[in-house]
Amino acid sequence: MKEMASITKYLAFLSGIIISLTVIFYIYSNILKSQLFEQGENILSDLVDTTTYGYGVIESLNSQNFTYCSDENLLAMRKSQFESNDIRDIGFLENGVLTCTTGIGILKKPIKGPRYDFMLDGHEFWFNHKLVTFDRTVQGIIIRKDNYNLVASFQGILYEHRKFNRYELLALKGEKIIHLFGETGIYQKNSTSSQPYFSSGLLSHSFEFCGPKGLICVAIEQRNFSEFQLGPVFLILLFISLISGVATLHAYQSIYSYIYSTKRRIKLALSFKGIKPHYQAIVELKTGKVIGCELLARFEDHIGPLYPDQFISVVGELDMSWLMTQDLILQAIDDFKDIQIINEPFYLSINVYPKDINNGNILKGVELLKNITPNLEVCFEVTEDEELHYSKVGNTLEVLSKSRIKISIDDFGTGYSNLSQLKLLDIDTLKVDKSFIDEVETGSIRSTLIPNIVSIAEKLEASIIAEGIENRLQVDELLKMDIKFGQGWYYTKALPLEEFKHYLINHSDYKFDQ
Repeated sequence: MKEMASITKYLAFLSGIIISLTVIFYIYSNILKSQLFEQGENILSDLVDTTTYGYGVIESLNSQNFTYCSDENLLAMRKSQFESNDIRDIGFLENGVLTCTTGIGILKKPIKGPRYDFMLDGHEFWFNHKLVTFDRTVQGIIIRKDNYNLVASFQGILYEHRKFNRYELLALKGEKIIHLFGETGIYQKNSTSSQPYFSSGLLSHSFEFCGPKGLICVAIEQRNFSEFQLGPVFLILLFISLISGVATLHAYQSIYSYIYSTKRRIKLALSFKGIKPHYQAIVELKTGKVIGCELLARFEDHIGPLYPDQFISVVGELDMSWLMTQDLILQAIDDFKDIQIINEPFYLSINVYPKDINNGNILKGVELLKNITPNLEVCFEVTEDEELHYSKVGNTLEVLSKSRIKISIDDFGTGYSNLSQLKLLDIDTLKVDKSFIDEVETGSIRSTLIPNIVSIAEKLEASIIAEGIENRLQVDELLKMDIKFGQGWYYTKALPLEEFKHYLINHSDYKFDQ
């Protein structure tokens, strides 16, 4: 059991670490998802802004109605390029043939370009086109309408996004993927024009996002925590994990203590009638025949059993004593409803809490028992207790004395009652406490008090039952003291109903209707 508890604590600690790491990863993943989504939108937005700006530049140049590549035309083209950060070159075409550019000037040999990749918004587009200007190769987008085209450089457009060193910009032409910029192979065809795609992994996160028309897509991949220094991140994660593990272990121990607490177990048992009656035989000492029994509460759940001295007081603390007593009474009535009368009714003793006499709950028991079979003689057994306010329960005692229910004082000689108080209760039976019986064999001073108890019983016109009898010698000594009835392990311990019925049938003349 201890080994299992240790393993459970270890698992709770480990669970705390795993949960904390999972939560941290989940939070980080969602933050990174937002960042990548925002970055993907910004990349496409910058492309759209550059394209829109390019439309304006081309429209402005076409509106000037130049017919050939004059110095005035080149000046206007270079002025437009100078005013833009992203345009790397502007060209003039005559009859679809490029004759001059801002980078080279008038071409010695005019160039007739390839067919465009896309037609968008009335403009022709070439993607991933390389254009030699001076001594550099510019990679980007060529946009053309009527007599002018311009080259927008990816390096210029995407310069501010360089912190994402693993991303890919591409164009989709049907099923064909045209790589435009960045690192090839990152795009995995997971996104659509209407639905971005985000993937989280233990090592990295990836994101794919396509523009509204699904022509241009961006894919970004980032290794986890690469934006931080790994040393400090590891120490922070280790610290948080240890704190979470300890917190989870503490929470587990608190929950464990609550779940396994006697109060919770008893409260749950009372809610579902989980406290069961057992019956211990009361016998005639001279003959050994059973004349009745005492109902004793027993409890066991999936955790294990609890002894009466572990839970009886807890029931009182929970203020659920009458609920338990009522359930046990109803069960006992049902258990003995078919018992047959021989000479005397079967004696059934049921323990009640003193507080249930004080608050009048015991009168509910009178109501429960008013219509029971005459085959049963029910006795409420009250433990001598300082909580029993004799002077304040007159009406209750009067109702009890007029009912069929008898009153017994349990553990007599160990409590707080006196003779005048006992007369108020109209006592039928005194039960001599086991501590007196244990010493009857040795003739100790304590055992010499038993004749005094017998004398008190005679004055009350009450019978006596000796509790806790464990051997034959005790029986013989009690008989010498004129004690007629007793109970204890010498005869039998408290038994569940079926076992008690079997014992009763074999040790008495009582039978049960079939």
